[in-house]
Amino acid sequence: MDNTDVDLEDLSGDGTADVQVEVEVNPIMHLIAPIAAIAVTIVVRNLINKGYEKSTGKKPPEARDPRVSAVRAILWTATITTAAAVAEVAVYRIINKVGAERKVVKA
Repeated sequence: MDNTDVDLEDLSGDGTADVQVEVEVNPIMHLIAPIAAIAVTIVVRNLINKGYEKSTGKKPPEARDPRVSAVRAILWTATITTAAAVAEVAVYRIINKVGAERKVVKA
């Protein structure tokens, strides 16, 4: 429940929250969000790989390459997956906020 747009204390008048905020997300957003998340994840991964190449002059480590140390492969994988997860959460939050309709309802 997101009540950032409404001051619940002001609506009740006595300092208690006697109201609820209902959030309805447009069903189309449920179709758009996963597609957007996949696209943003691909873009983020490519940007991180290009940044690595630009800063080191080498290609990013491949986790499946036996010549890459296990520690380096794990650290690179953790970096990529963390960035992708953060981007995915951001996309879902933004799309849900854009496509949501909030209604104030008495409890």
